[in-house]
Amino acid sequence: MEDKPLISVLIPVLNEQESLPELQQRLHNTLEDIKKPYEIIYINDGSTDMTQHLLEDFRKQNDKVKIIEFNRNYGQHMALFAGFERAKGEIVITIDADLQNPPEEIPKLVEKSEEGYEVVGTYRKKRKDSIFRKIPSYIVNRITAKLVGVKLRDYGCMLRAYRRNIVDYMNMCPESSSFIPALANTFAKKIVEIEVAHEERKKGTSKYSVFRLLRL
Repeated sequence: MEDKPLISVLIPVLNEQESLPELQQRLHNTLEDIKKPYEIIYINDGSTDMTQHLLEDFRKQNDKVKIIEFNRNYGQHMALFAGFERAKGEIVITIDADLQNPPEEIPKLVEKSEEGYEVVGTYRKKRKDSIFRKIPSYIVNRITAKLVGVKLRDYGCMLRAYRRNIVDYMNMCPESSSFIPALANTFAKKIVEIEVAHEERKKGTSKYSVFRLLRL
């Protein structure tokens, strides 16, 4: 009988065929080093390249890999809700597929979660993005902190950890317009934000335009 995972890692994916092989290898190495049961859930958000083929290869090679495939592009937040519904772990971690957030930072989030924090947010050290992405992100961070009442430096960083009780609460209100980091913080009592590394995107192109960031 398969062990119930302690850690679930959710990765929304949209046309990331260039980054996926390296991402999967680094995720596998990092999670194996933690030496605790885990699962990796890829949510294919309507990719039109070779993404699905690659994900199926990962699943054949590693039975801890699971795939959710959308028939078209529904957006990152809907993809995450689909992952939350299927995740079995006590600690659920979200991460982008573009490798700007190094998978090697995941143990820091697991450690903080095991200290009792219900939400572990992160802020990007020496962020490697253009000014055209930093300014909209700054606006989103200021507005979100004001509305939610929880002041964090970086609501936009995808690399985050949520305890099972917070995931269960979020699964009860999957409105398509929900901003997941803000939603989680409205439920959580113990929240912490830690510094993580940030890298330049080396492969593929960003799926978040300035317009989409401001719309968010």
